[in-house]
Amino acid sequence: MRTYLLALASLAIAMPAMGLEPLVVTRLHGMDLKVEELGVPAASADNKGVPAIKINNHSNEIASCQFHALPEETVMTAAPAVSVNPNEEVVLRVPGKYSAGGPIALLICKPEGVPLR
Repeated sequence: MRTYLLALASLAIAMPAMGLEPLVVTRLHGMDLKVEELGVPAASADNKGVPAIKINNHSNEIASCQFHALPEETVMTAAPAVSVNPNEEVVLRVPGKYSAGGPIALLICKPEGVPLR
């Protein structure tokens, strides 16, 4: 039992160092959306190194999703907003350069036609 706990504690310490931090920070404004990261080294052999996310819209409203630069980033090409219909799934390439050091973009999703708060 002691060996098991020691191994578990070691894993908890090692995981942040392995680059398992989120690729994208999300603000979903209460919408029932599932955002799944793709293309990070541990997630998919087919998309390895290609920063991408999959959005599943489980709500009854059309979601308008757009990437924004993180506050600490000074330059980022503006990505156009993408509409995701109810019960639809879309895959989006994450703008910017991937680094294992943490998030590279902010994804904001809101009901279509509703201004950002």
